[in-house]
Amino acid sequence: MKKRLLIMATVVALLGVFAACAASVAPAPPDAVRPAPAKESARAEWETRWSQVIAAARQEGKVMLYGQVGPLFKQRLAEAMKAYGVEVDTLSGKSTEIAQKYLMERSANLYLADVLFTGTSTTLTLIKPKGVLASLKPHLILPEVLDTKVWPEGRLPFLDRDQNVLALIAGYNRYVAINTEQVRQREMGYPDLLDPRWRGKITMFDPSMGGAGGNWFAFLMETLGREAGEKYMRELARQDIAVTRDARLHVETMAKGKYAFAIGAAYQSLQEFAQAGAPVDWAKMKEGGMVTPGPFTASLPDKPAHPNAAILMLNYLLTKEGQLAASEAAGLPAMRLDAPTTYVMPGAIIQPGEKVVWTQEDSILREPTLYPLAREIFNIR
Repeated sequence: MKKRLLIMATVVALLGVFAACAASVAPAPPDAVRPAPAKESARAEWETRWSQVIAAARQEGKVMLYGQVGPLFKQRLAEAMKAYGVEVDTLSGKSTEIAQKYLMERSANLYLADVLFTGTSTTLTLIKPKGVLASLKPHLILPEVLDTKVWPEGRLPFLDRDQNVLALIAGYNRYVAINTEQVRQREMGYPDLLDPRWRGKITMFDPSMGGAGGNWFAFLMETLGREAGEKYMRELARQDIAVTRDARLHVETMAKGKYAFAIGAAYQSLQEFAQAGAPVDWAKMKEGGMVTPGPFTASLPDKPAHPNAAILMLNYLLTKEGQLAASEAAGLPAMRLDAPTTYVMPGAIIQPGEKVVWTQEDSILREPTLYPLAREIFNIR
């Protein structure tokens, strides 16, 4: 009897210990209320926001694009936005014309544009200083867009410190094109252009205005330094340079043999003549060149007509698919490192050993201050 009581007492005591231990551990929540891991929570956050943008953009039904938009790129954008139930409308024109129209509308309190495609110089020197552009970083949603590993130098392709302006294309400006029947030397430096035999054999796109000519002038002045750069330009001007503002004629006259060199040649024009069998190519300059997006420079108005459709298009433009569409339209490499080079023109890809300077806001802002000097040196009226 005593032995049985002792066993029962021991069992009761052990049960008490187990109960106490169980009470000290909080019960696990059911799966339905268990907090999601941080990674899943972040994913849900961007997916939720993206879904909201798509739904709101579909309600807006339209996105208004102002800029230099060719028929091929317009078609690609229209196809992509149609999948979201959004129609693309475009107002096309030269960068300066688009900028002037947009600023005039703003001054009249008209908010019609959603996305702007204007040249780098036009965007940074004419539009941005007016304080009418939105900060873009907060509107970038998709993980594949925000992944810095796919962008050059491991950073999103903003052209300015305020993150108002994005580069979509990595166009490498070699600046100097040659007639291969007259110039056998493919690798050279700018001093080679001072050779007396090239007097009267050089055509140049106007360096006293925005565009490839002005960009080249500013690039070389910065590369050589102000004093050495000005000295070089004055020596070059003594080579009886032919200055033009017609991008196609600029290359055509060289392709037909009137000139041996074309400074500030347009990629598209050179490619057209190269495909037709003309003896044209790029010179590889030891001073290098600058990567610029040209008209494939994107920004958003701070007061868009269709804000969600604008965000939708902005994100699409930075996806691999959107970058391929831009590359196809431009015939130049996309900014994304993982975008195929299927549609890139021969000679447009940076080659190993070539010196590269990436476009930045400070250099672009200095460019217009050099136009009067270029006008004086090359006697441009």
